[in-house]
Amino acid sequence: MKNTTLIFALVCTFSFTSCNETAPCETSTNGFLTDTDFQVKMGSSDAVEVFKQLDTAWAKLDYDTMKTYIADKASFSFADGFVATGPQEFVDKIKAQVAKSLAEGNNYEWTTDYAFSLALTDDGDDSTSMDTGDWVNAQFTSKNSSPDSEIDSEVIYEYYHIVDGKVTGWSQFKKTIKR
Repeated sequence: MKNTTLIFALVCTFSFTSCNETAPCETSTNGFLTDTDFQVKMGSSDAVEVFKQLDTAWAKLDYDTMKTYIADKASFSFADGFVATGPQEFVDKIKAQVAKSLAEGNNYEWTTDYAFSLALTDDGDDSTSMDTGDWVNAQFTSKNSSPDSEIDSEVIYEYYHIVDGKVTGWSQFKKTIKR
């Protein structure tokens, strides 16, 4: 008898809850872009995963793997003002930075402090691309290993625009910490 009552209670519960209408899920926003109709919302974990794979390949100086995460016409704005277009120019600039860092007696290493993904709401205009994909924001700390340098470390901020598993745009900014 107890089992019959329990089954009846479960059937009633499922019947009543399945009849309730649910409101469409709205994406909550948590920011804005001045002079636009865009709002900011949390992005996907898929974009963070692409970032992590690129960061891992970069740390290993695995240039071939790095290129697989970069769109053919991607634009990269480095902290020194240099702008690279496409995977090969990006990798060539990284190779030059590595050579310079090693020649100065530094290790080319960093700690990834954090990364998170944001996205923009759809503006309804297919001619714009800012609202496609996700924007991964990341921070790194790089210690200077050369005892002769007046620079102790750098804090590096990077923004990756990731669309369909590829970086399509990237910007880098640095803050230098003196000894």
